[in-house]
Amino acid sequence: MSNLTRVKTIAKNRLEKLTSREKIYLGIILLLFLFQFVLREGYDFTLNTNPYYISIFSLIGLVTAWIRRSKSRKEINDKSLRSIIFNDYNLSSYASLSILSLLYAIFQGIFSGASLGFISFALGSLFRGADVIASNIGYFFSCLLLIVITRVLIEGTSLIFRVAEDISKAVNK
Repeated sequence: MSNLTRVKTIAKNRLEKLTSREKIYLGIILLLFLFQFVLREGYDFTLNTNPYYISIFSLIGLVTAWIRRSKSRKEINDKSLRSIIFNDYNLSSYASLSILSLLYAIFQGIFSGASLGFISFALGSLFRGADVIASNIGYFFSCLLLIVITRVLIEGTSLIFRVAEDISKAVNK
């Protein structure tokens, strides 16, 4: 059996084992990957990327992060920002922590979506040249670094509010 036949058999077996949800995700990823070849307009030669294509991934990342944040807050029975602002008259909860959570979800969604867009664009640019691939891989790592920096800054800020919340609870006892 040749190597190509062996690879085809392995790929076919792996695809058959995927759940329907995994097949949908794989189809969406493939569709988005192929979309870059349709979206020829907007390619920026100075940046070696297509900002429109990356924006699509950023929006998808933003929506995904928003949904994941909502699910996470429901799992721990956390108060919503709307509830804190309109119903917390004794100021027992801090709206700033909820706002920081919202900000982190926004930044994480945008940067993680963009990073996936840059990697996808780099893979689709195999025939455009090494400079395009290198630029997009550099943008990918920059986005990952921005996610980490954003997380550390928001954690530092939330630490201040959590300490203040603990102090106010201790004083009010």
